[in-house]
Amino acid sequence: MAFKNNNITNEYFDQFRNGGDDRLNTLSQQYDSLRTYSWLVSIEGFGDPATADGSPRDQTNSLTLACKQIGAIGFSVEDIAVDRVNDKFYYPGKYSADETTFTFDNLVTGEAANALFAWISETYDPRTGVLGTSAMKRKIKITQLDADHTPKMMITLYGAYAKFYRLAELNYSTNDFHTIEVGVRYDFALQEKL
Repeated sequence: MAFKNNNITNEYFDQFRNGGDDRLNTLSQQYDSLRTYSWLVSIEGFGDPATADGSPRDQTNSLTLACKQIGAIGFSVEDIAVDRVNDKFYYPGKYSADETTFTFDNLVTGEAANALFAWISETYDPRTGVLGTSAMKRKIKITQLDADHTPKMMITLYGAYAKFYRLAELNYSTNDFHTIEVGVRYDFALQEKL
């Protein structure tokens, strides 16, 4: 693009402020990638349909929370090595899903902490010593949002159960939000475009 004077930056911004012209590049979010900081997490079966007071519990019987961080989600397939006299072949073998970690802000209301502790208590309840219940495996939906907070992609973890529950360090010298980490093991994950 050619400008009339030597003060390129000012002329560019003057044209941009006045509506620009066809030669100027415009910012487009249509081809943006999904951001790593814009998502919601829904854990099936923890909602309370009678609660409509703005708490994290929604009305579809799912606990829906904004999550601060989610570890990598994926799976791998082990190799089956077939040795022959002078060569070696590999075939796909056993499927194995990874574990992941969800990090949630510990909200002042305590709703998130109570619900997440109830979930880990289905895997192991430290109050009673009971290990596992029939309802411990749940479906988790991770909804990725675009810049306008419109759902664009959903990752669903099937057969997910809480594996660990950790409260973040309490430290007087920092000004960070207090968080809760929940480790999750799942059977398989599916990704779909919305």
